[in-house]
Amino acid sequence: MVLMYFLYRNVSWSEDILPGLRSANWPLVAFSLALGYLATIFRGLRWNVILEPMGYRAPEWTNIHTVAFGYCMNNLVPRSGELARCTMLNRVERIPVDKLIGTVILERVVDLMLLSVLLFLAFVLHADALNALLANAQSDSGAARTGGVSPIWYLAGGGLLAIAIGVVILRRFAQVRLVARINQFLMGIWTGLRSIVYIRRKMLFVAYSLGIWVCWTLMTWCIMMALPGTQGMGMDDTIFFMGAGSLGMIVPTPGGAGAFHGMSELAFAALGYDRKVGKVFALISWSGKTLFDILVGALGFLVVTSRNKRN
Repeated sequence: MVLMYFLYRNVSWSEDILPGLRSANWPLVAFSLALGYLATIFRGLRWNVILEPMGYRAPEWTNIHTVAFGYCMNNLVPRSGELARCTMLNRVERIPVDKLIGTVILERVVDLMLLSVLLFLAFVLHADALNALLANAQSDSGAARTGGVSPIWYLAGGGLLAIAIGVVILRRFAQVRLVARINQFLMGIWTGLRSIVYIRRKMLFVAYSLGIWVCWTLMTWCIMMALPGTQGMGMDDTIFFMGAGSLGMIVPTPGGAGAFHGMSELAFAALGYDRKVGKVFALISWSGKTLFDILVGALGFLVVTSRNKRN
């Protein structure tokens, strides 16, 4: 929320934001949210395809509701949704958490691969705009440097050092039983991660994976068509924006708050649009999806837990 404050603090809401909100085609925005939920359904169905090689299977709607609950938690606590949905599915279906975490890591690897394809398409379709986006992001960030070295390398080095120290302490002082449990937990994660090798319904897995990103792309395109200032944008612009917006969502903020808005502004500027258009688009897109995810995720949590109590 701090990022959003700095992004919108100098904006005139009466002149720049409210007119765009009033002129938006809200039924089309609602349809975009339905496409977003269809992507959630695909993700829930894909989860069963990943679980099958390990001998597990959950009811389809249970998977879908737990995925929706994970999105809900991500909007409240950054990056907590993955663990939340694994814990929830473990409670109702007794599938080991370590194996579920492994499947979630696998999902993230697949999503990262598809994001790379999307960024490649964005580069092919809008090479100049992508270069402008990266240049604007670098100039706007004003990242501090120490002795000519980016702080990210210091953070990475410190993180690796902390891990190494933790491993030494664990091996030296931890009880054998604790080490065995940690090893068992890591092996469970590895089992879930390598389940992709043994997936039986590979074409269905690919179809669900592509369906998720197609829904997200169409969702973005619908919101663009819902705003008078962006109705002239084509599918190539949408793909470019999807790549840029996805980079913003990587930043660990609740639901991408602030990071998505800032990247949206930079992406629209790189495409030659006024930055205020990007602010309006980001506000409608992020606010609508966030409220919808929280509502649907909370409802899914209630449905799954109530069904579990009855059983």
